[in-house]
Amino acid sequence: MTETTQIILSILTLLGIGGIVGGFITYLLDKKKEREFKVLEQKERRYKSCLLYMDAVFKPKNIKYLSSRQPDINNEQDILEYLNMEYHEMILYASKEVVLSVKIFLRNPTNENFLRTILIMRQDLSKMNKDLALSDIKL
Repeated sequence: MTETTQIILSILTLLGIGGIVGGFITYLLDKKKEREFKVLEQKERRYKSCLLYMDAVFKPKNIKYLSSRQPDINNEQDILEYLNMEYHEMILYASKEVVLSVKIFLRNPTNENFLRTILIMRQDLSKMNKDLALSDIKL
C-alpha cells in the first residue's frame, strides 16, 4: 500500500470511530435530558397537588373539590394530615428551599407562607423564574 492509501484509510477509520463515539455521547445526553424532563414533570404534578391542599386550608369550602379526588378528605384536619404526608414524600424530590418552605407553612399556615411557597416552587421548577416578588402576587 502506498502512503497516501494508508493515510486515507486512517482518516476513514478515525471518522468511523469518531462517529460512533459521537453517537454514543449524543445518546447519553439525550437520555439525561429525558430523565431530567420526567423529574421536572413529576415535580410539577406533585407541587400542583400540594398547592391545592394548602389552598383548602384557607378556604374550607374548597374541600368539596378535593373530596371528589380523594373521598376520605372531609375536613381541615384531613387536609393537614395529607400535607404532612406530602411533606415527607417531597423530601425525596424537592429542593431544600421547597422542603423548608412547606415545613414553615405546616408549622404556621398563613397566606403569606402559602404565597412564599408558591414562589419557591416556581423557582425550583424553572431555576430562572425570580421575576415575581411576594408583593406582586398578594391579592
